[in-house]
Amino acid sequence: MPTIDDVSIINSNTAEAETVDSGLARVICSDDLCGSKTLTVYRRTVSDGRTFAPEAGGDYHLVYTMAASADGSITYNGESHASEDGAGVLLAPGESAAFEAAGSDLELLHMVTPKPPAAIEEGMPGGPGYYFNRETLRPLSDASGGRVRRFCAESTVKLLDGSRLTSTNAIQAGEMHYREGGSSPYHQHVGTDANPDGPAHCYMTFKGRGLVEVGETSQELEPGTLVFFPSGVPHRLHAHGGSLDYFEIQAWRSFKTNIFSEEELGLRWYYDPETPGAERVEWDQS
Repeated sequence: MPTIDDVSIINSNTAEAETVDSGLARVICSDDLCGSKTLTVYRRTVSDGRTFAPEAGGDYHLVYTMAASADGSITYNGESHASEDGAGVLLAPGESAAFEAAGSDLELLHMVTPKPPAAIEEGMPGGPGYYFNRETLRPLSDASGGRVRRFCAESTVKLLDGSRLTSTNAIQAGEMHYREGGSSPYHQHVGTDANPDGPAHCYMTFKGRGLVEVGETSQELEPGTLVFFPSGVPHRLHAHGGSLDYFEIQAWRSFKTNIFSEEELGLRWYYDPETPGAERVEWDQS
């Protein structure tokens, strides 16, 4: 039976930090660290007065603001945006951006995944990238009312104008909020014909405490903890002692999810109504 020892748990608060031009960089998920083949995750501290300027090269980069800089900015595609919690960019291959810290340090979650093969893209065109924040992303709530999410990258999520949030399956990622008592079903992610090794899958906690379960074992998670789940390892996450905020990542976005618990309300997600009292529309994950 799988146990908590089958997952990798990394405390980013105590992980070794490398001094770089922009401040500090901590590798918290990689092939060497946890066996992740298609995803590398960094926690970056951009020091006050410095700039982190990722260049995507041949990969996809997703950069998410965990804690904004007081007077900082995010520059992408010739436009500058104020630094704010939850804002960031998805960079397609060949694109670049700049995250400037001013008035205080800037805390970033930086994810890199290789460009996926054509079978995973399923005929989608690929890029381009985009800037996002909590105003531009559509929130979804599960039927139980215990969980809320905003995807930063997800190819089946539709914007209000009917277009896709992104046109690549390179990465599925977004912020999650569990209200007190909120929980995921007990589930596993496995591969597909296009992606037989399954996804590189991890959680990164920000605020509140979580409890991750694998089989009959569990471990409490403090803020700043990354958990990497190898493909096929079943798991469940609970908010523990209050609400929980974390970031969830899957790369590449080609996998099958098997559910082992009987929590039907937690399996269905709905776009939040556009206007008060309007009927909710279910998110079609196919």
